[in-house]
Amino acid sequence: MSFIIIISLYIATSLLLKNSIVFFERFRILDFPTKRSNHNHPKPKGAGLILIPLFIFATLLVFFLEGILDSNWVIILGFCFILMLISFIDDLKNVSLGLRLFFQIFCVISSMILLKDDFSFYFNSLEITGWAENYFEIIKVLILFLFMIFWIWIINLFNFMDGMDGITVVQGSSFSICLNFLAMLGLIEINFLYVSLIMLGVLTAFFSVNKPPSKLFLGDVGSIPIGFLAGYFIIYNTVKSDLFIPFIIVIMYYLLDSSITLIIRFIKKENIFKAHSSHFYQKVIRKGFSHNYVLKKIFILNIVLLFLSYTSINWPMISIITSILITTSLILFFEFRKIK
Repeated sequence: MSFIIIISLYIATSLLLKNSIVFFERFRILDFPTKRSNHNHPKPKGAGLILIPLFIFATLLVFFLEGILDSNWVIILGFCFILMLISFIDDLKNVSLGLRLFFQIFCVISSMILLKDDFSFYFNSLEITGWAENYFEIIKVLILFLFMIFWIWIINLFNFMDGMDGITVVQGSSFSICLNFLAMLGLIEINFLYVSLIMLGVLTAFFSVNKPPSKLFLGDVGSIPIGFLAGYFIIYNTVKSDLFIPFIIVIMYYLLDSSITLIIRFIKKENIFKAHSSHFYQKVIRKGFSHNYVLKKIFILNIVLLFLSYTSINWPMISIITSILITTSLILFFEFRKIK
């Protein structure tokens, strides 16, 4: 029954998205090109307004039917819905950075409080010896703070990188497949098997209208909640199943492109909180290469990263170093690639 629901979800999402384009155009929910845009004409945006509610509804329904729905998942999906609403307002009227961060921090900290028992177990499993034992409480607070910063960074990472046709689908689908095979291997809980398929279903449906040349953009209303969910999946499985590296590898392109870009802008004394178009995939598009050309390169990289994510279960250090080197190679390729 659950898999029938997931297949039905894909079909329903595809139909709704294709028919929503006229709606977004009629109500002028459009992304108007600016100097930092990678498109030349106004395009409808706000697909997340369809994807996120469908994802939430399908997840709750499947979990209920499978008997694995608990209050934590209801609350997490509730936070996802809150971020969707504030992001939709931002898409329409540009909410201040402070207010957006307030809601992100609120949702992240509240979610971490839900995981307090799992964090306690995680801290008890850490082998802290010697002088560090005297500072264990401080170390725990520091770890929690780093988890919070990391989670907020992941939320905004998915937002920053959603600037090219199809890129969020490729990254989100890769992340979903990673979740799926970890669940099938029994390394993480079975509920992630279902949630990964649901996420994969809505994202692949979105690709039908977002593939180059795109007809509809995701918008902050979609990228922010997806980033929140990705952060939750990573944090949860880090403290619950001690799995961190496979997830980091599968989002390596997002991590390195954004992080290197941020460092470069900081060195240049640019305002790192101001919107920009300095990402490497954006620069290679502005050189004249098509969205399709760049997306194919990132797609191939993600296939390799998925394989390395799998091998990291047995060879974590070799896999993550290899992923960094291969991803850096693509970034350098984008930086120095020129049209002949």
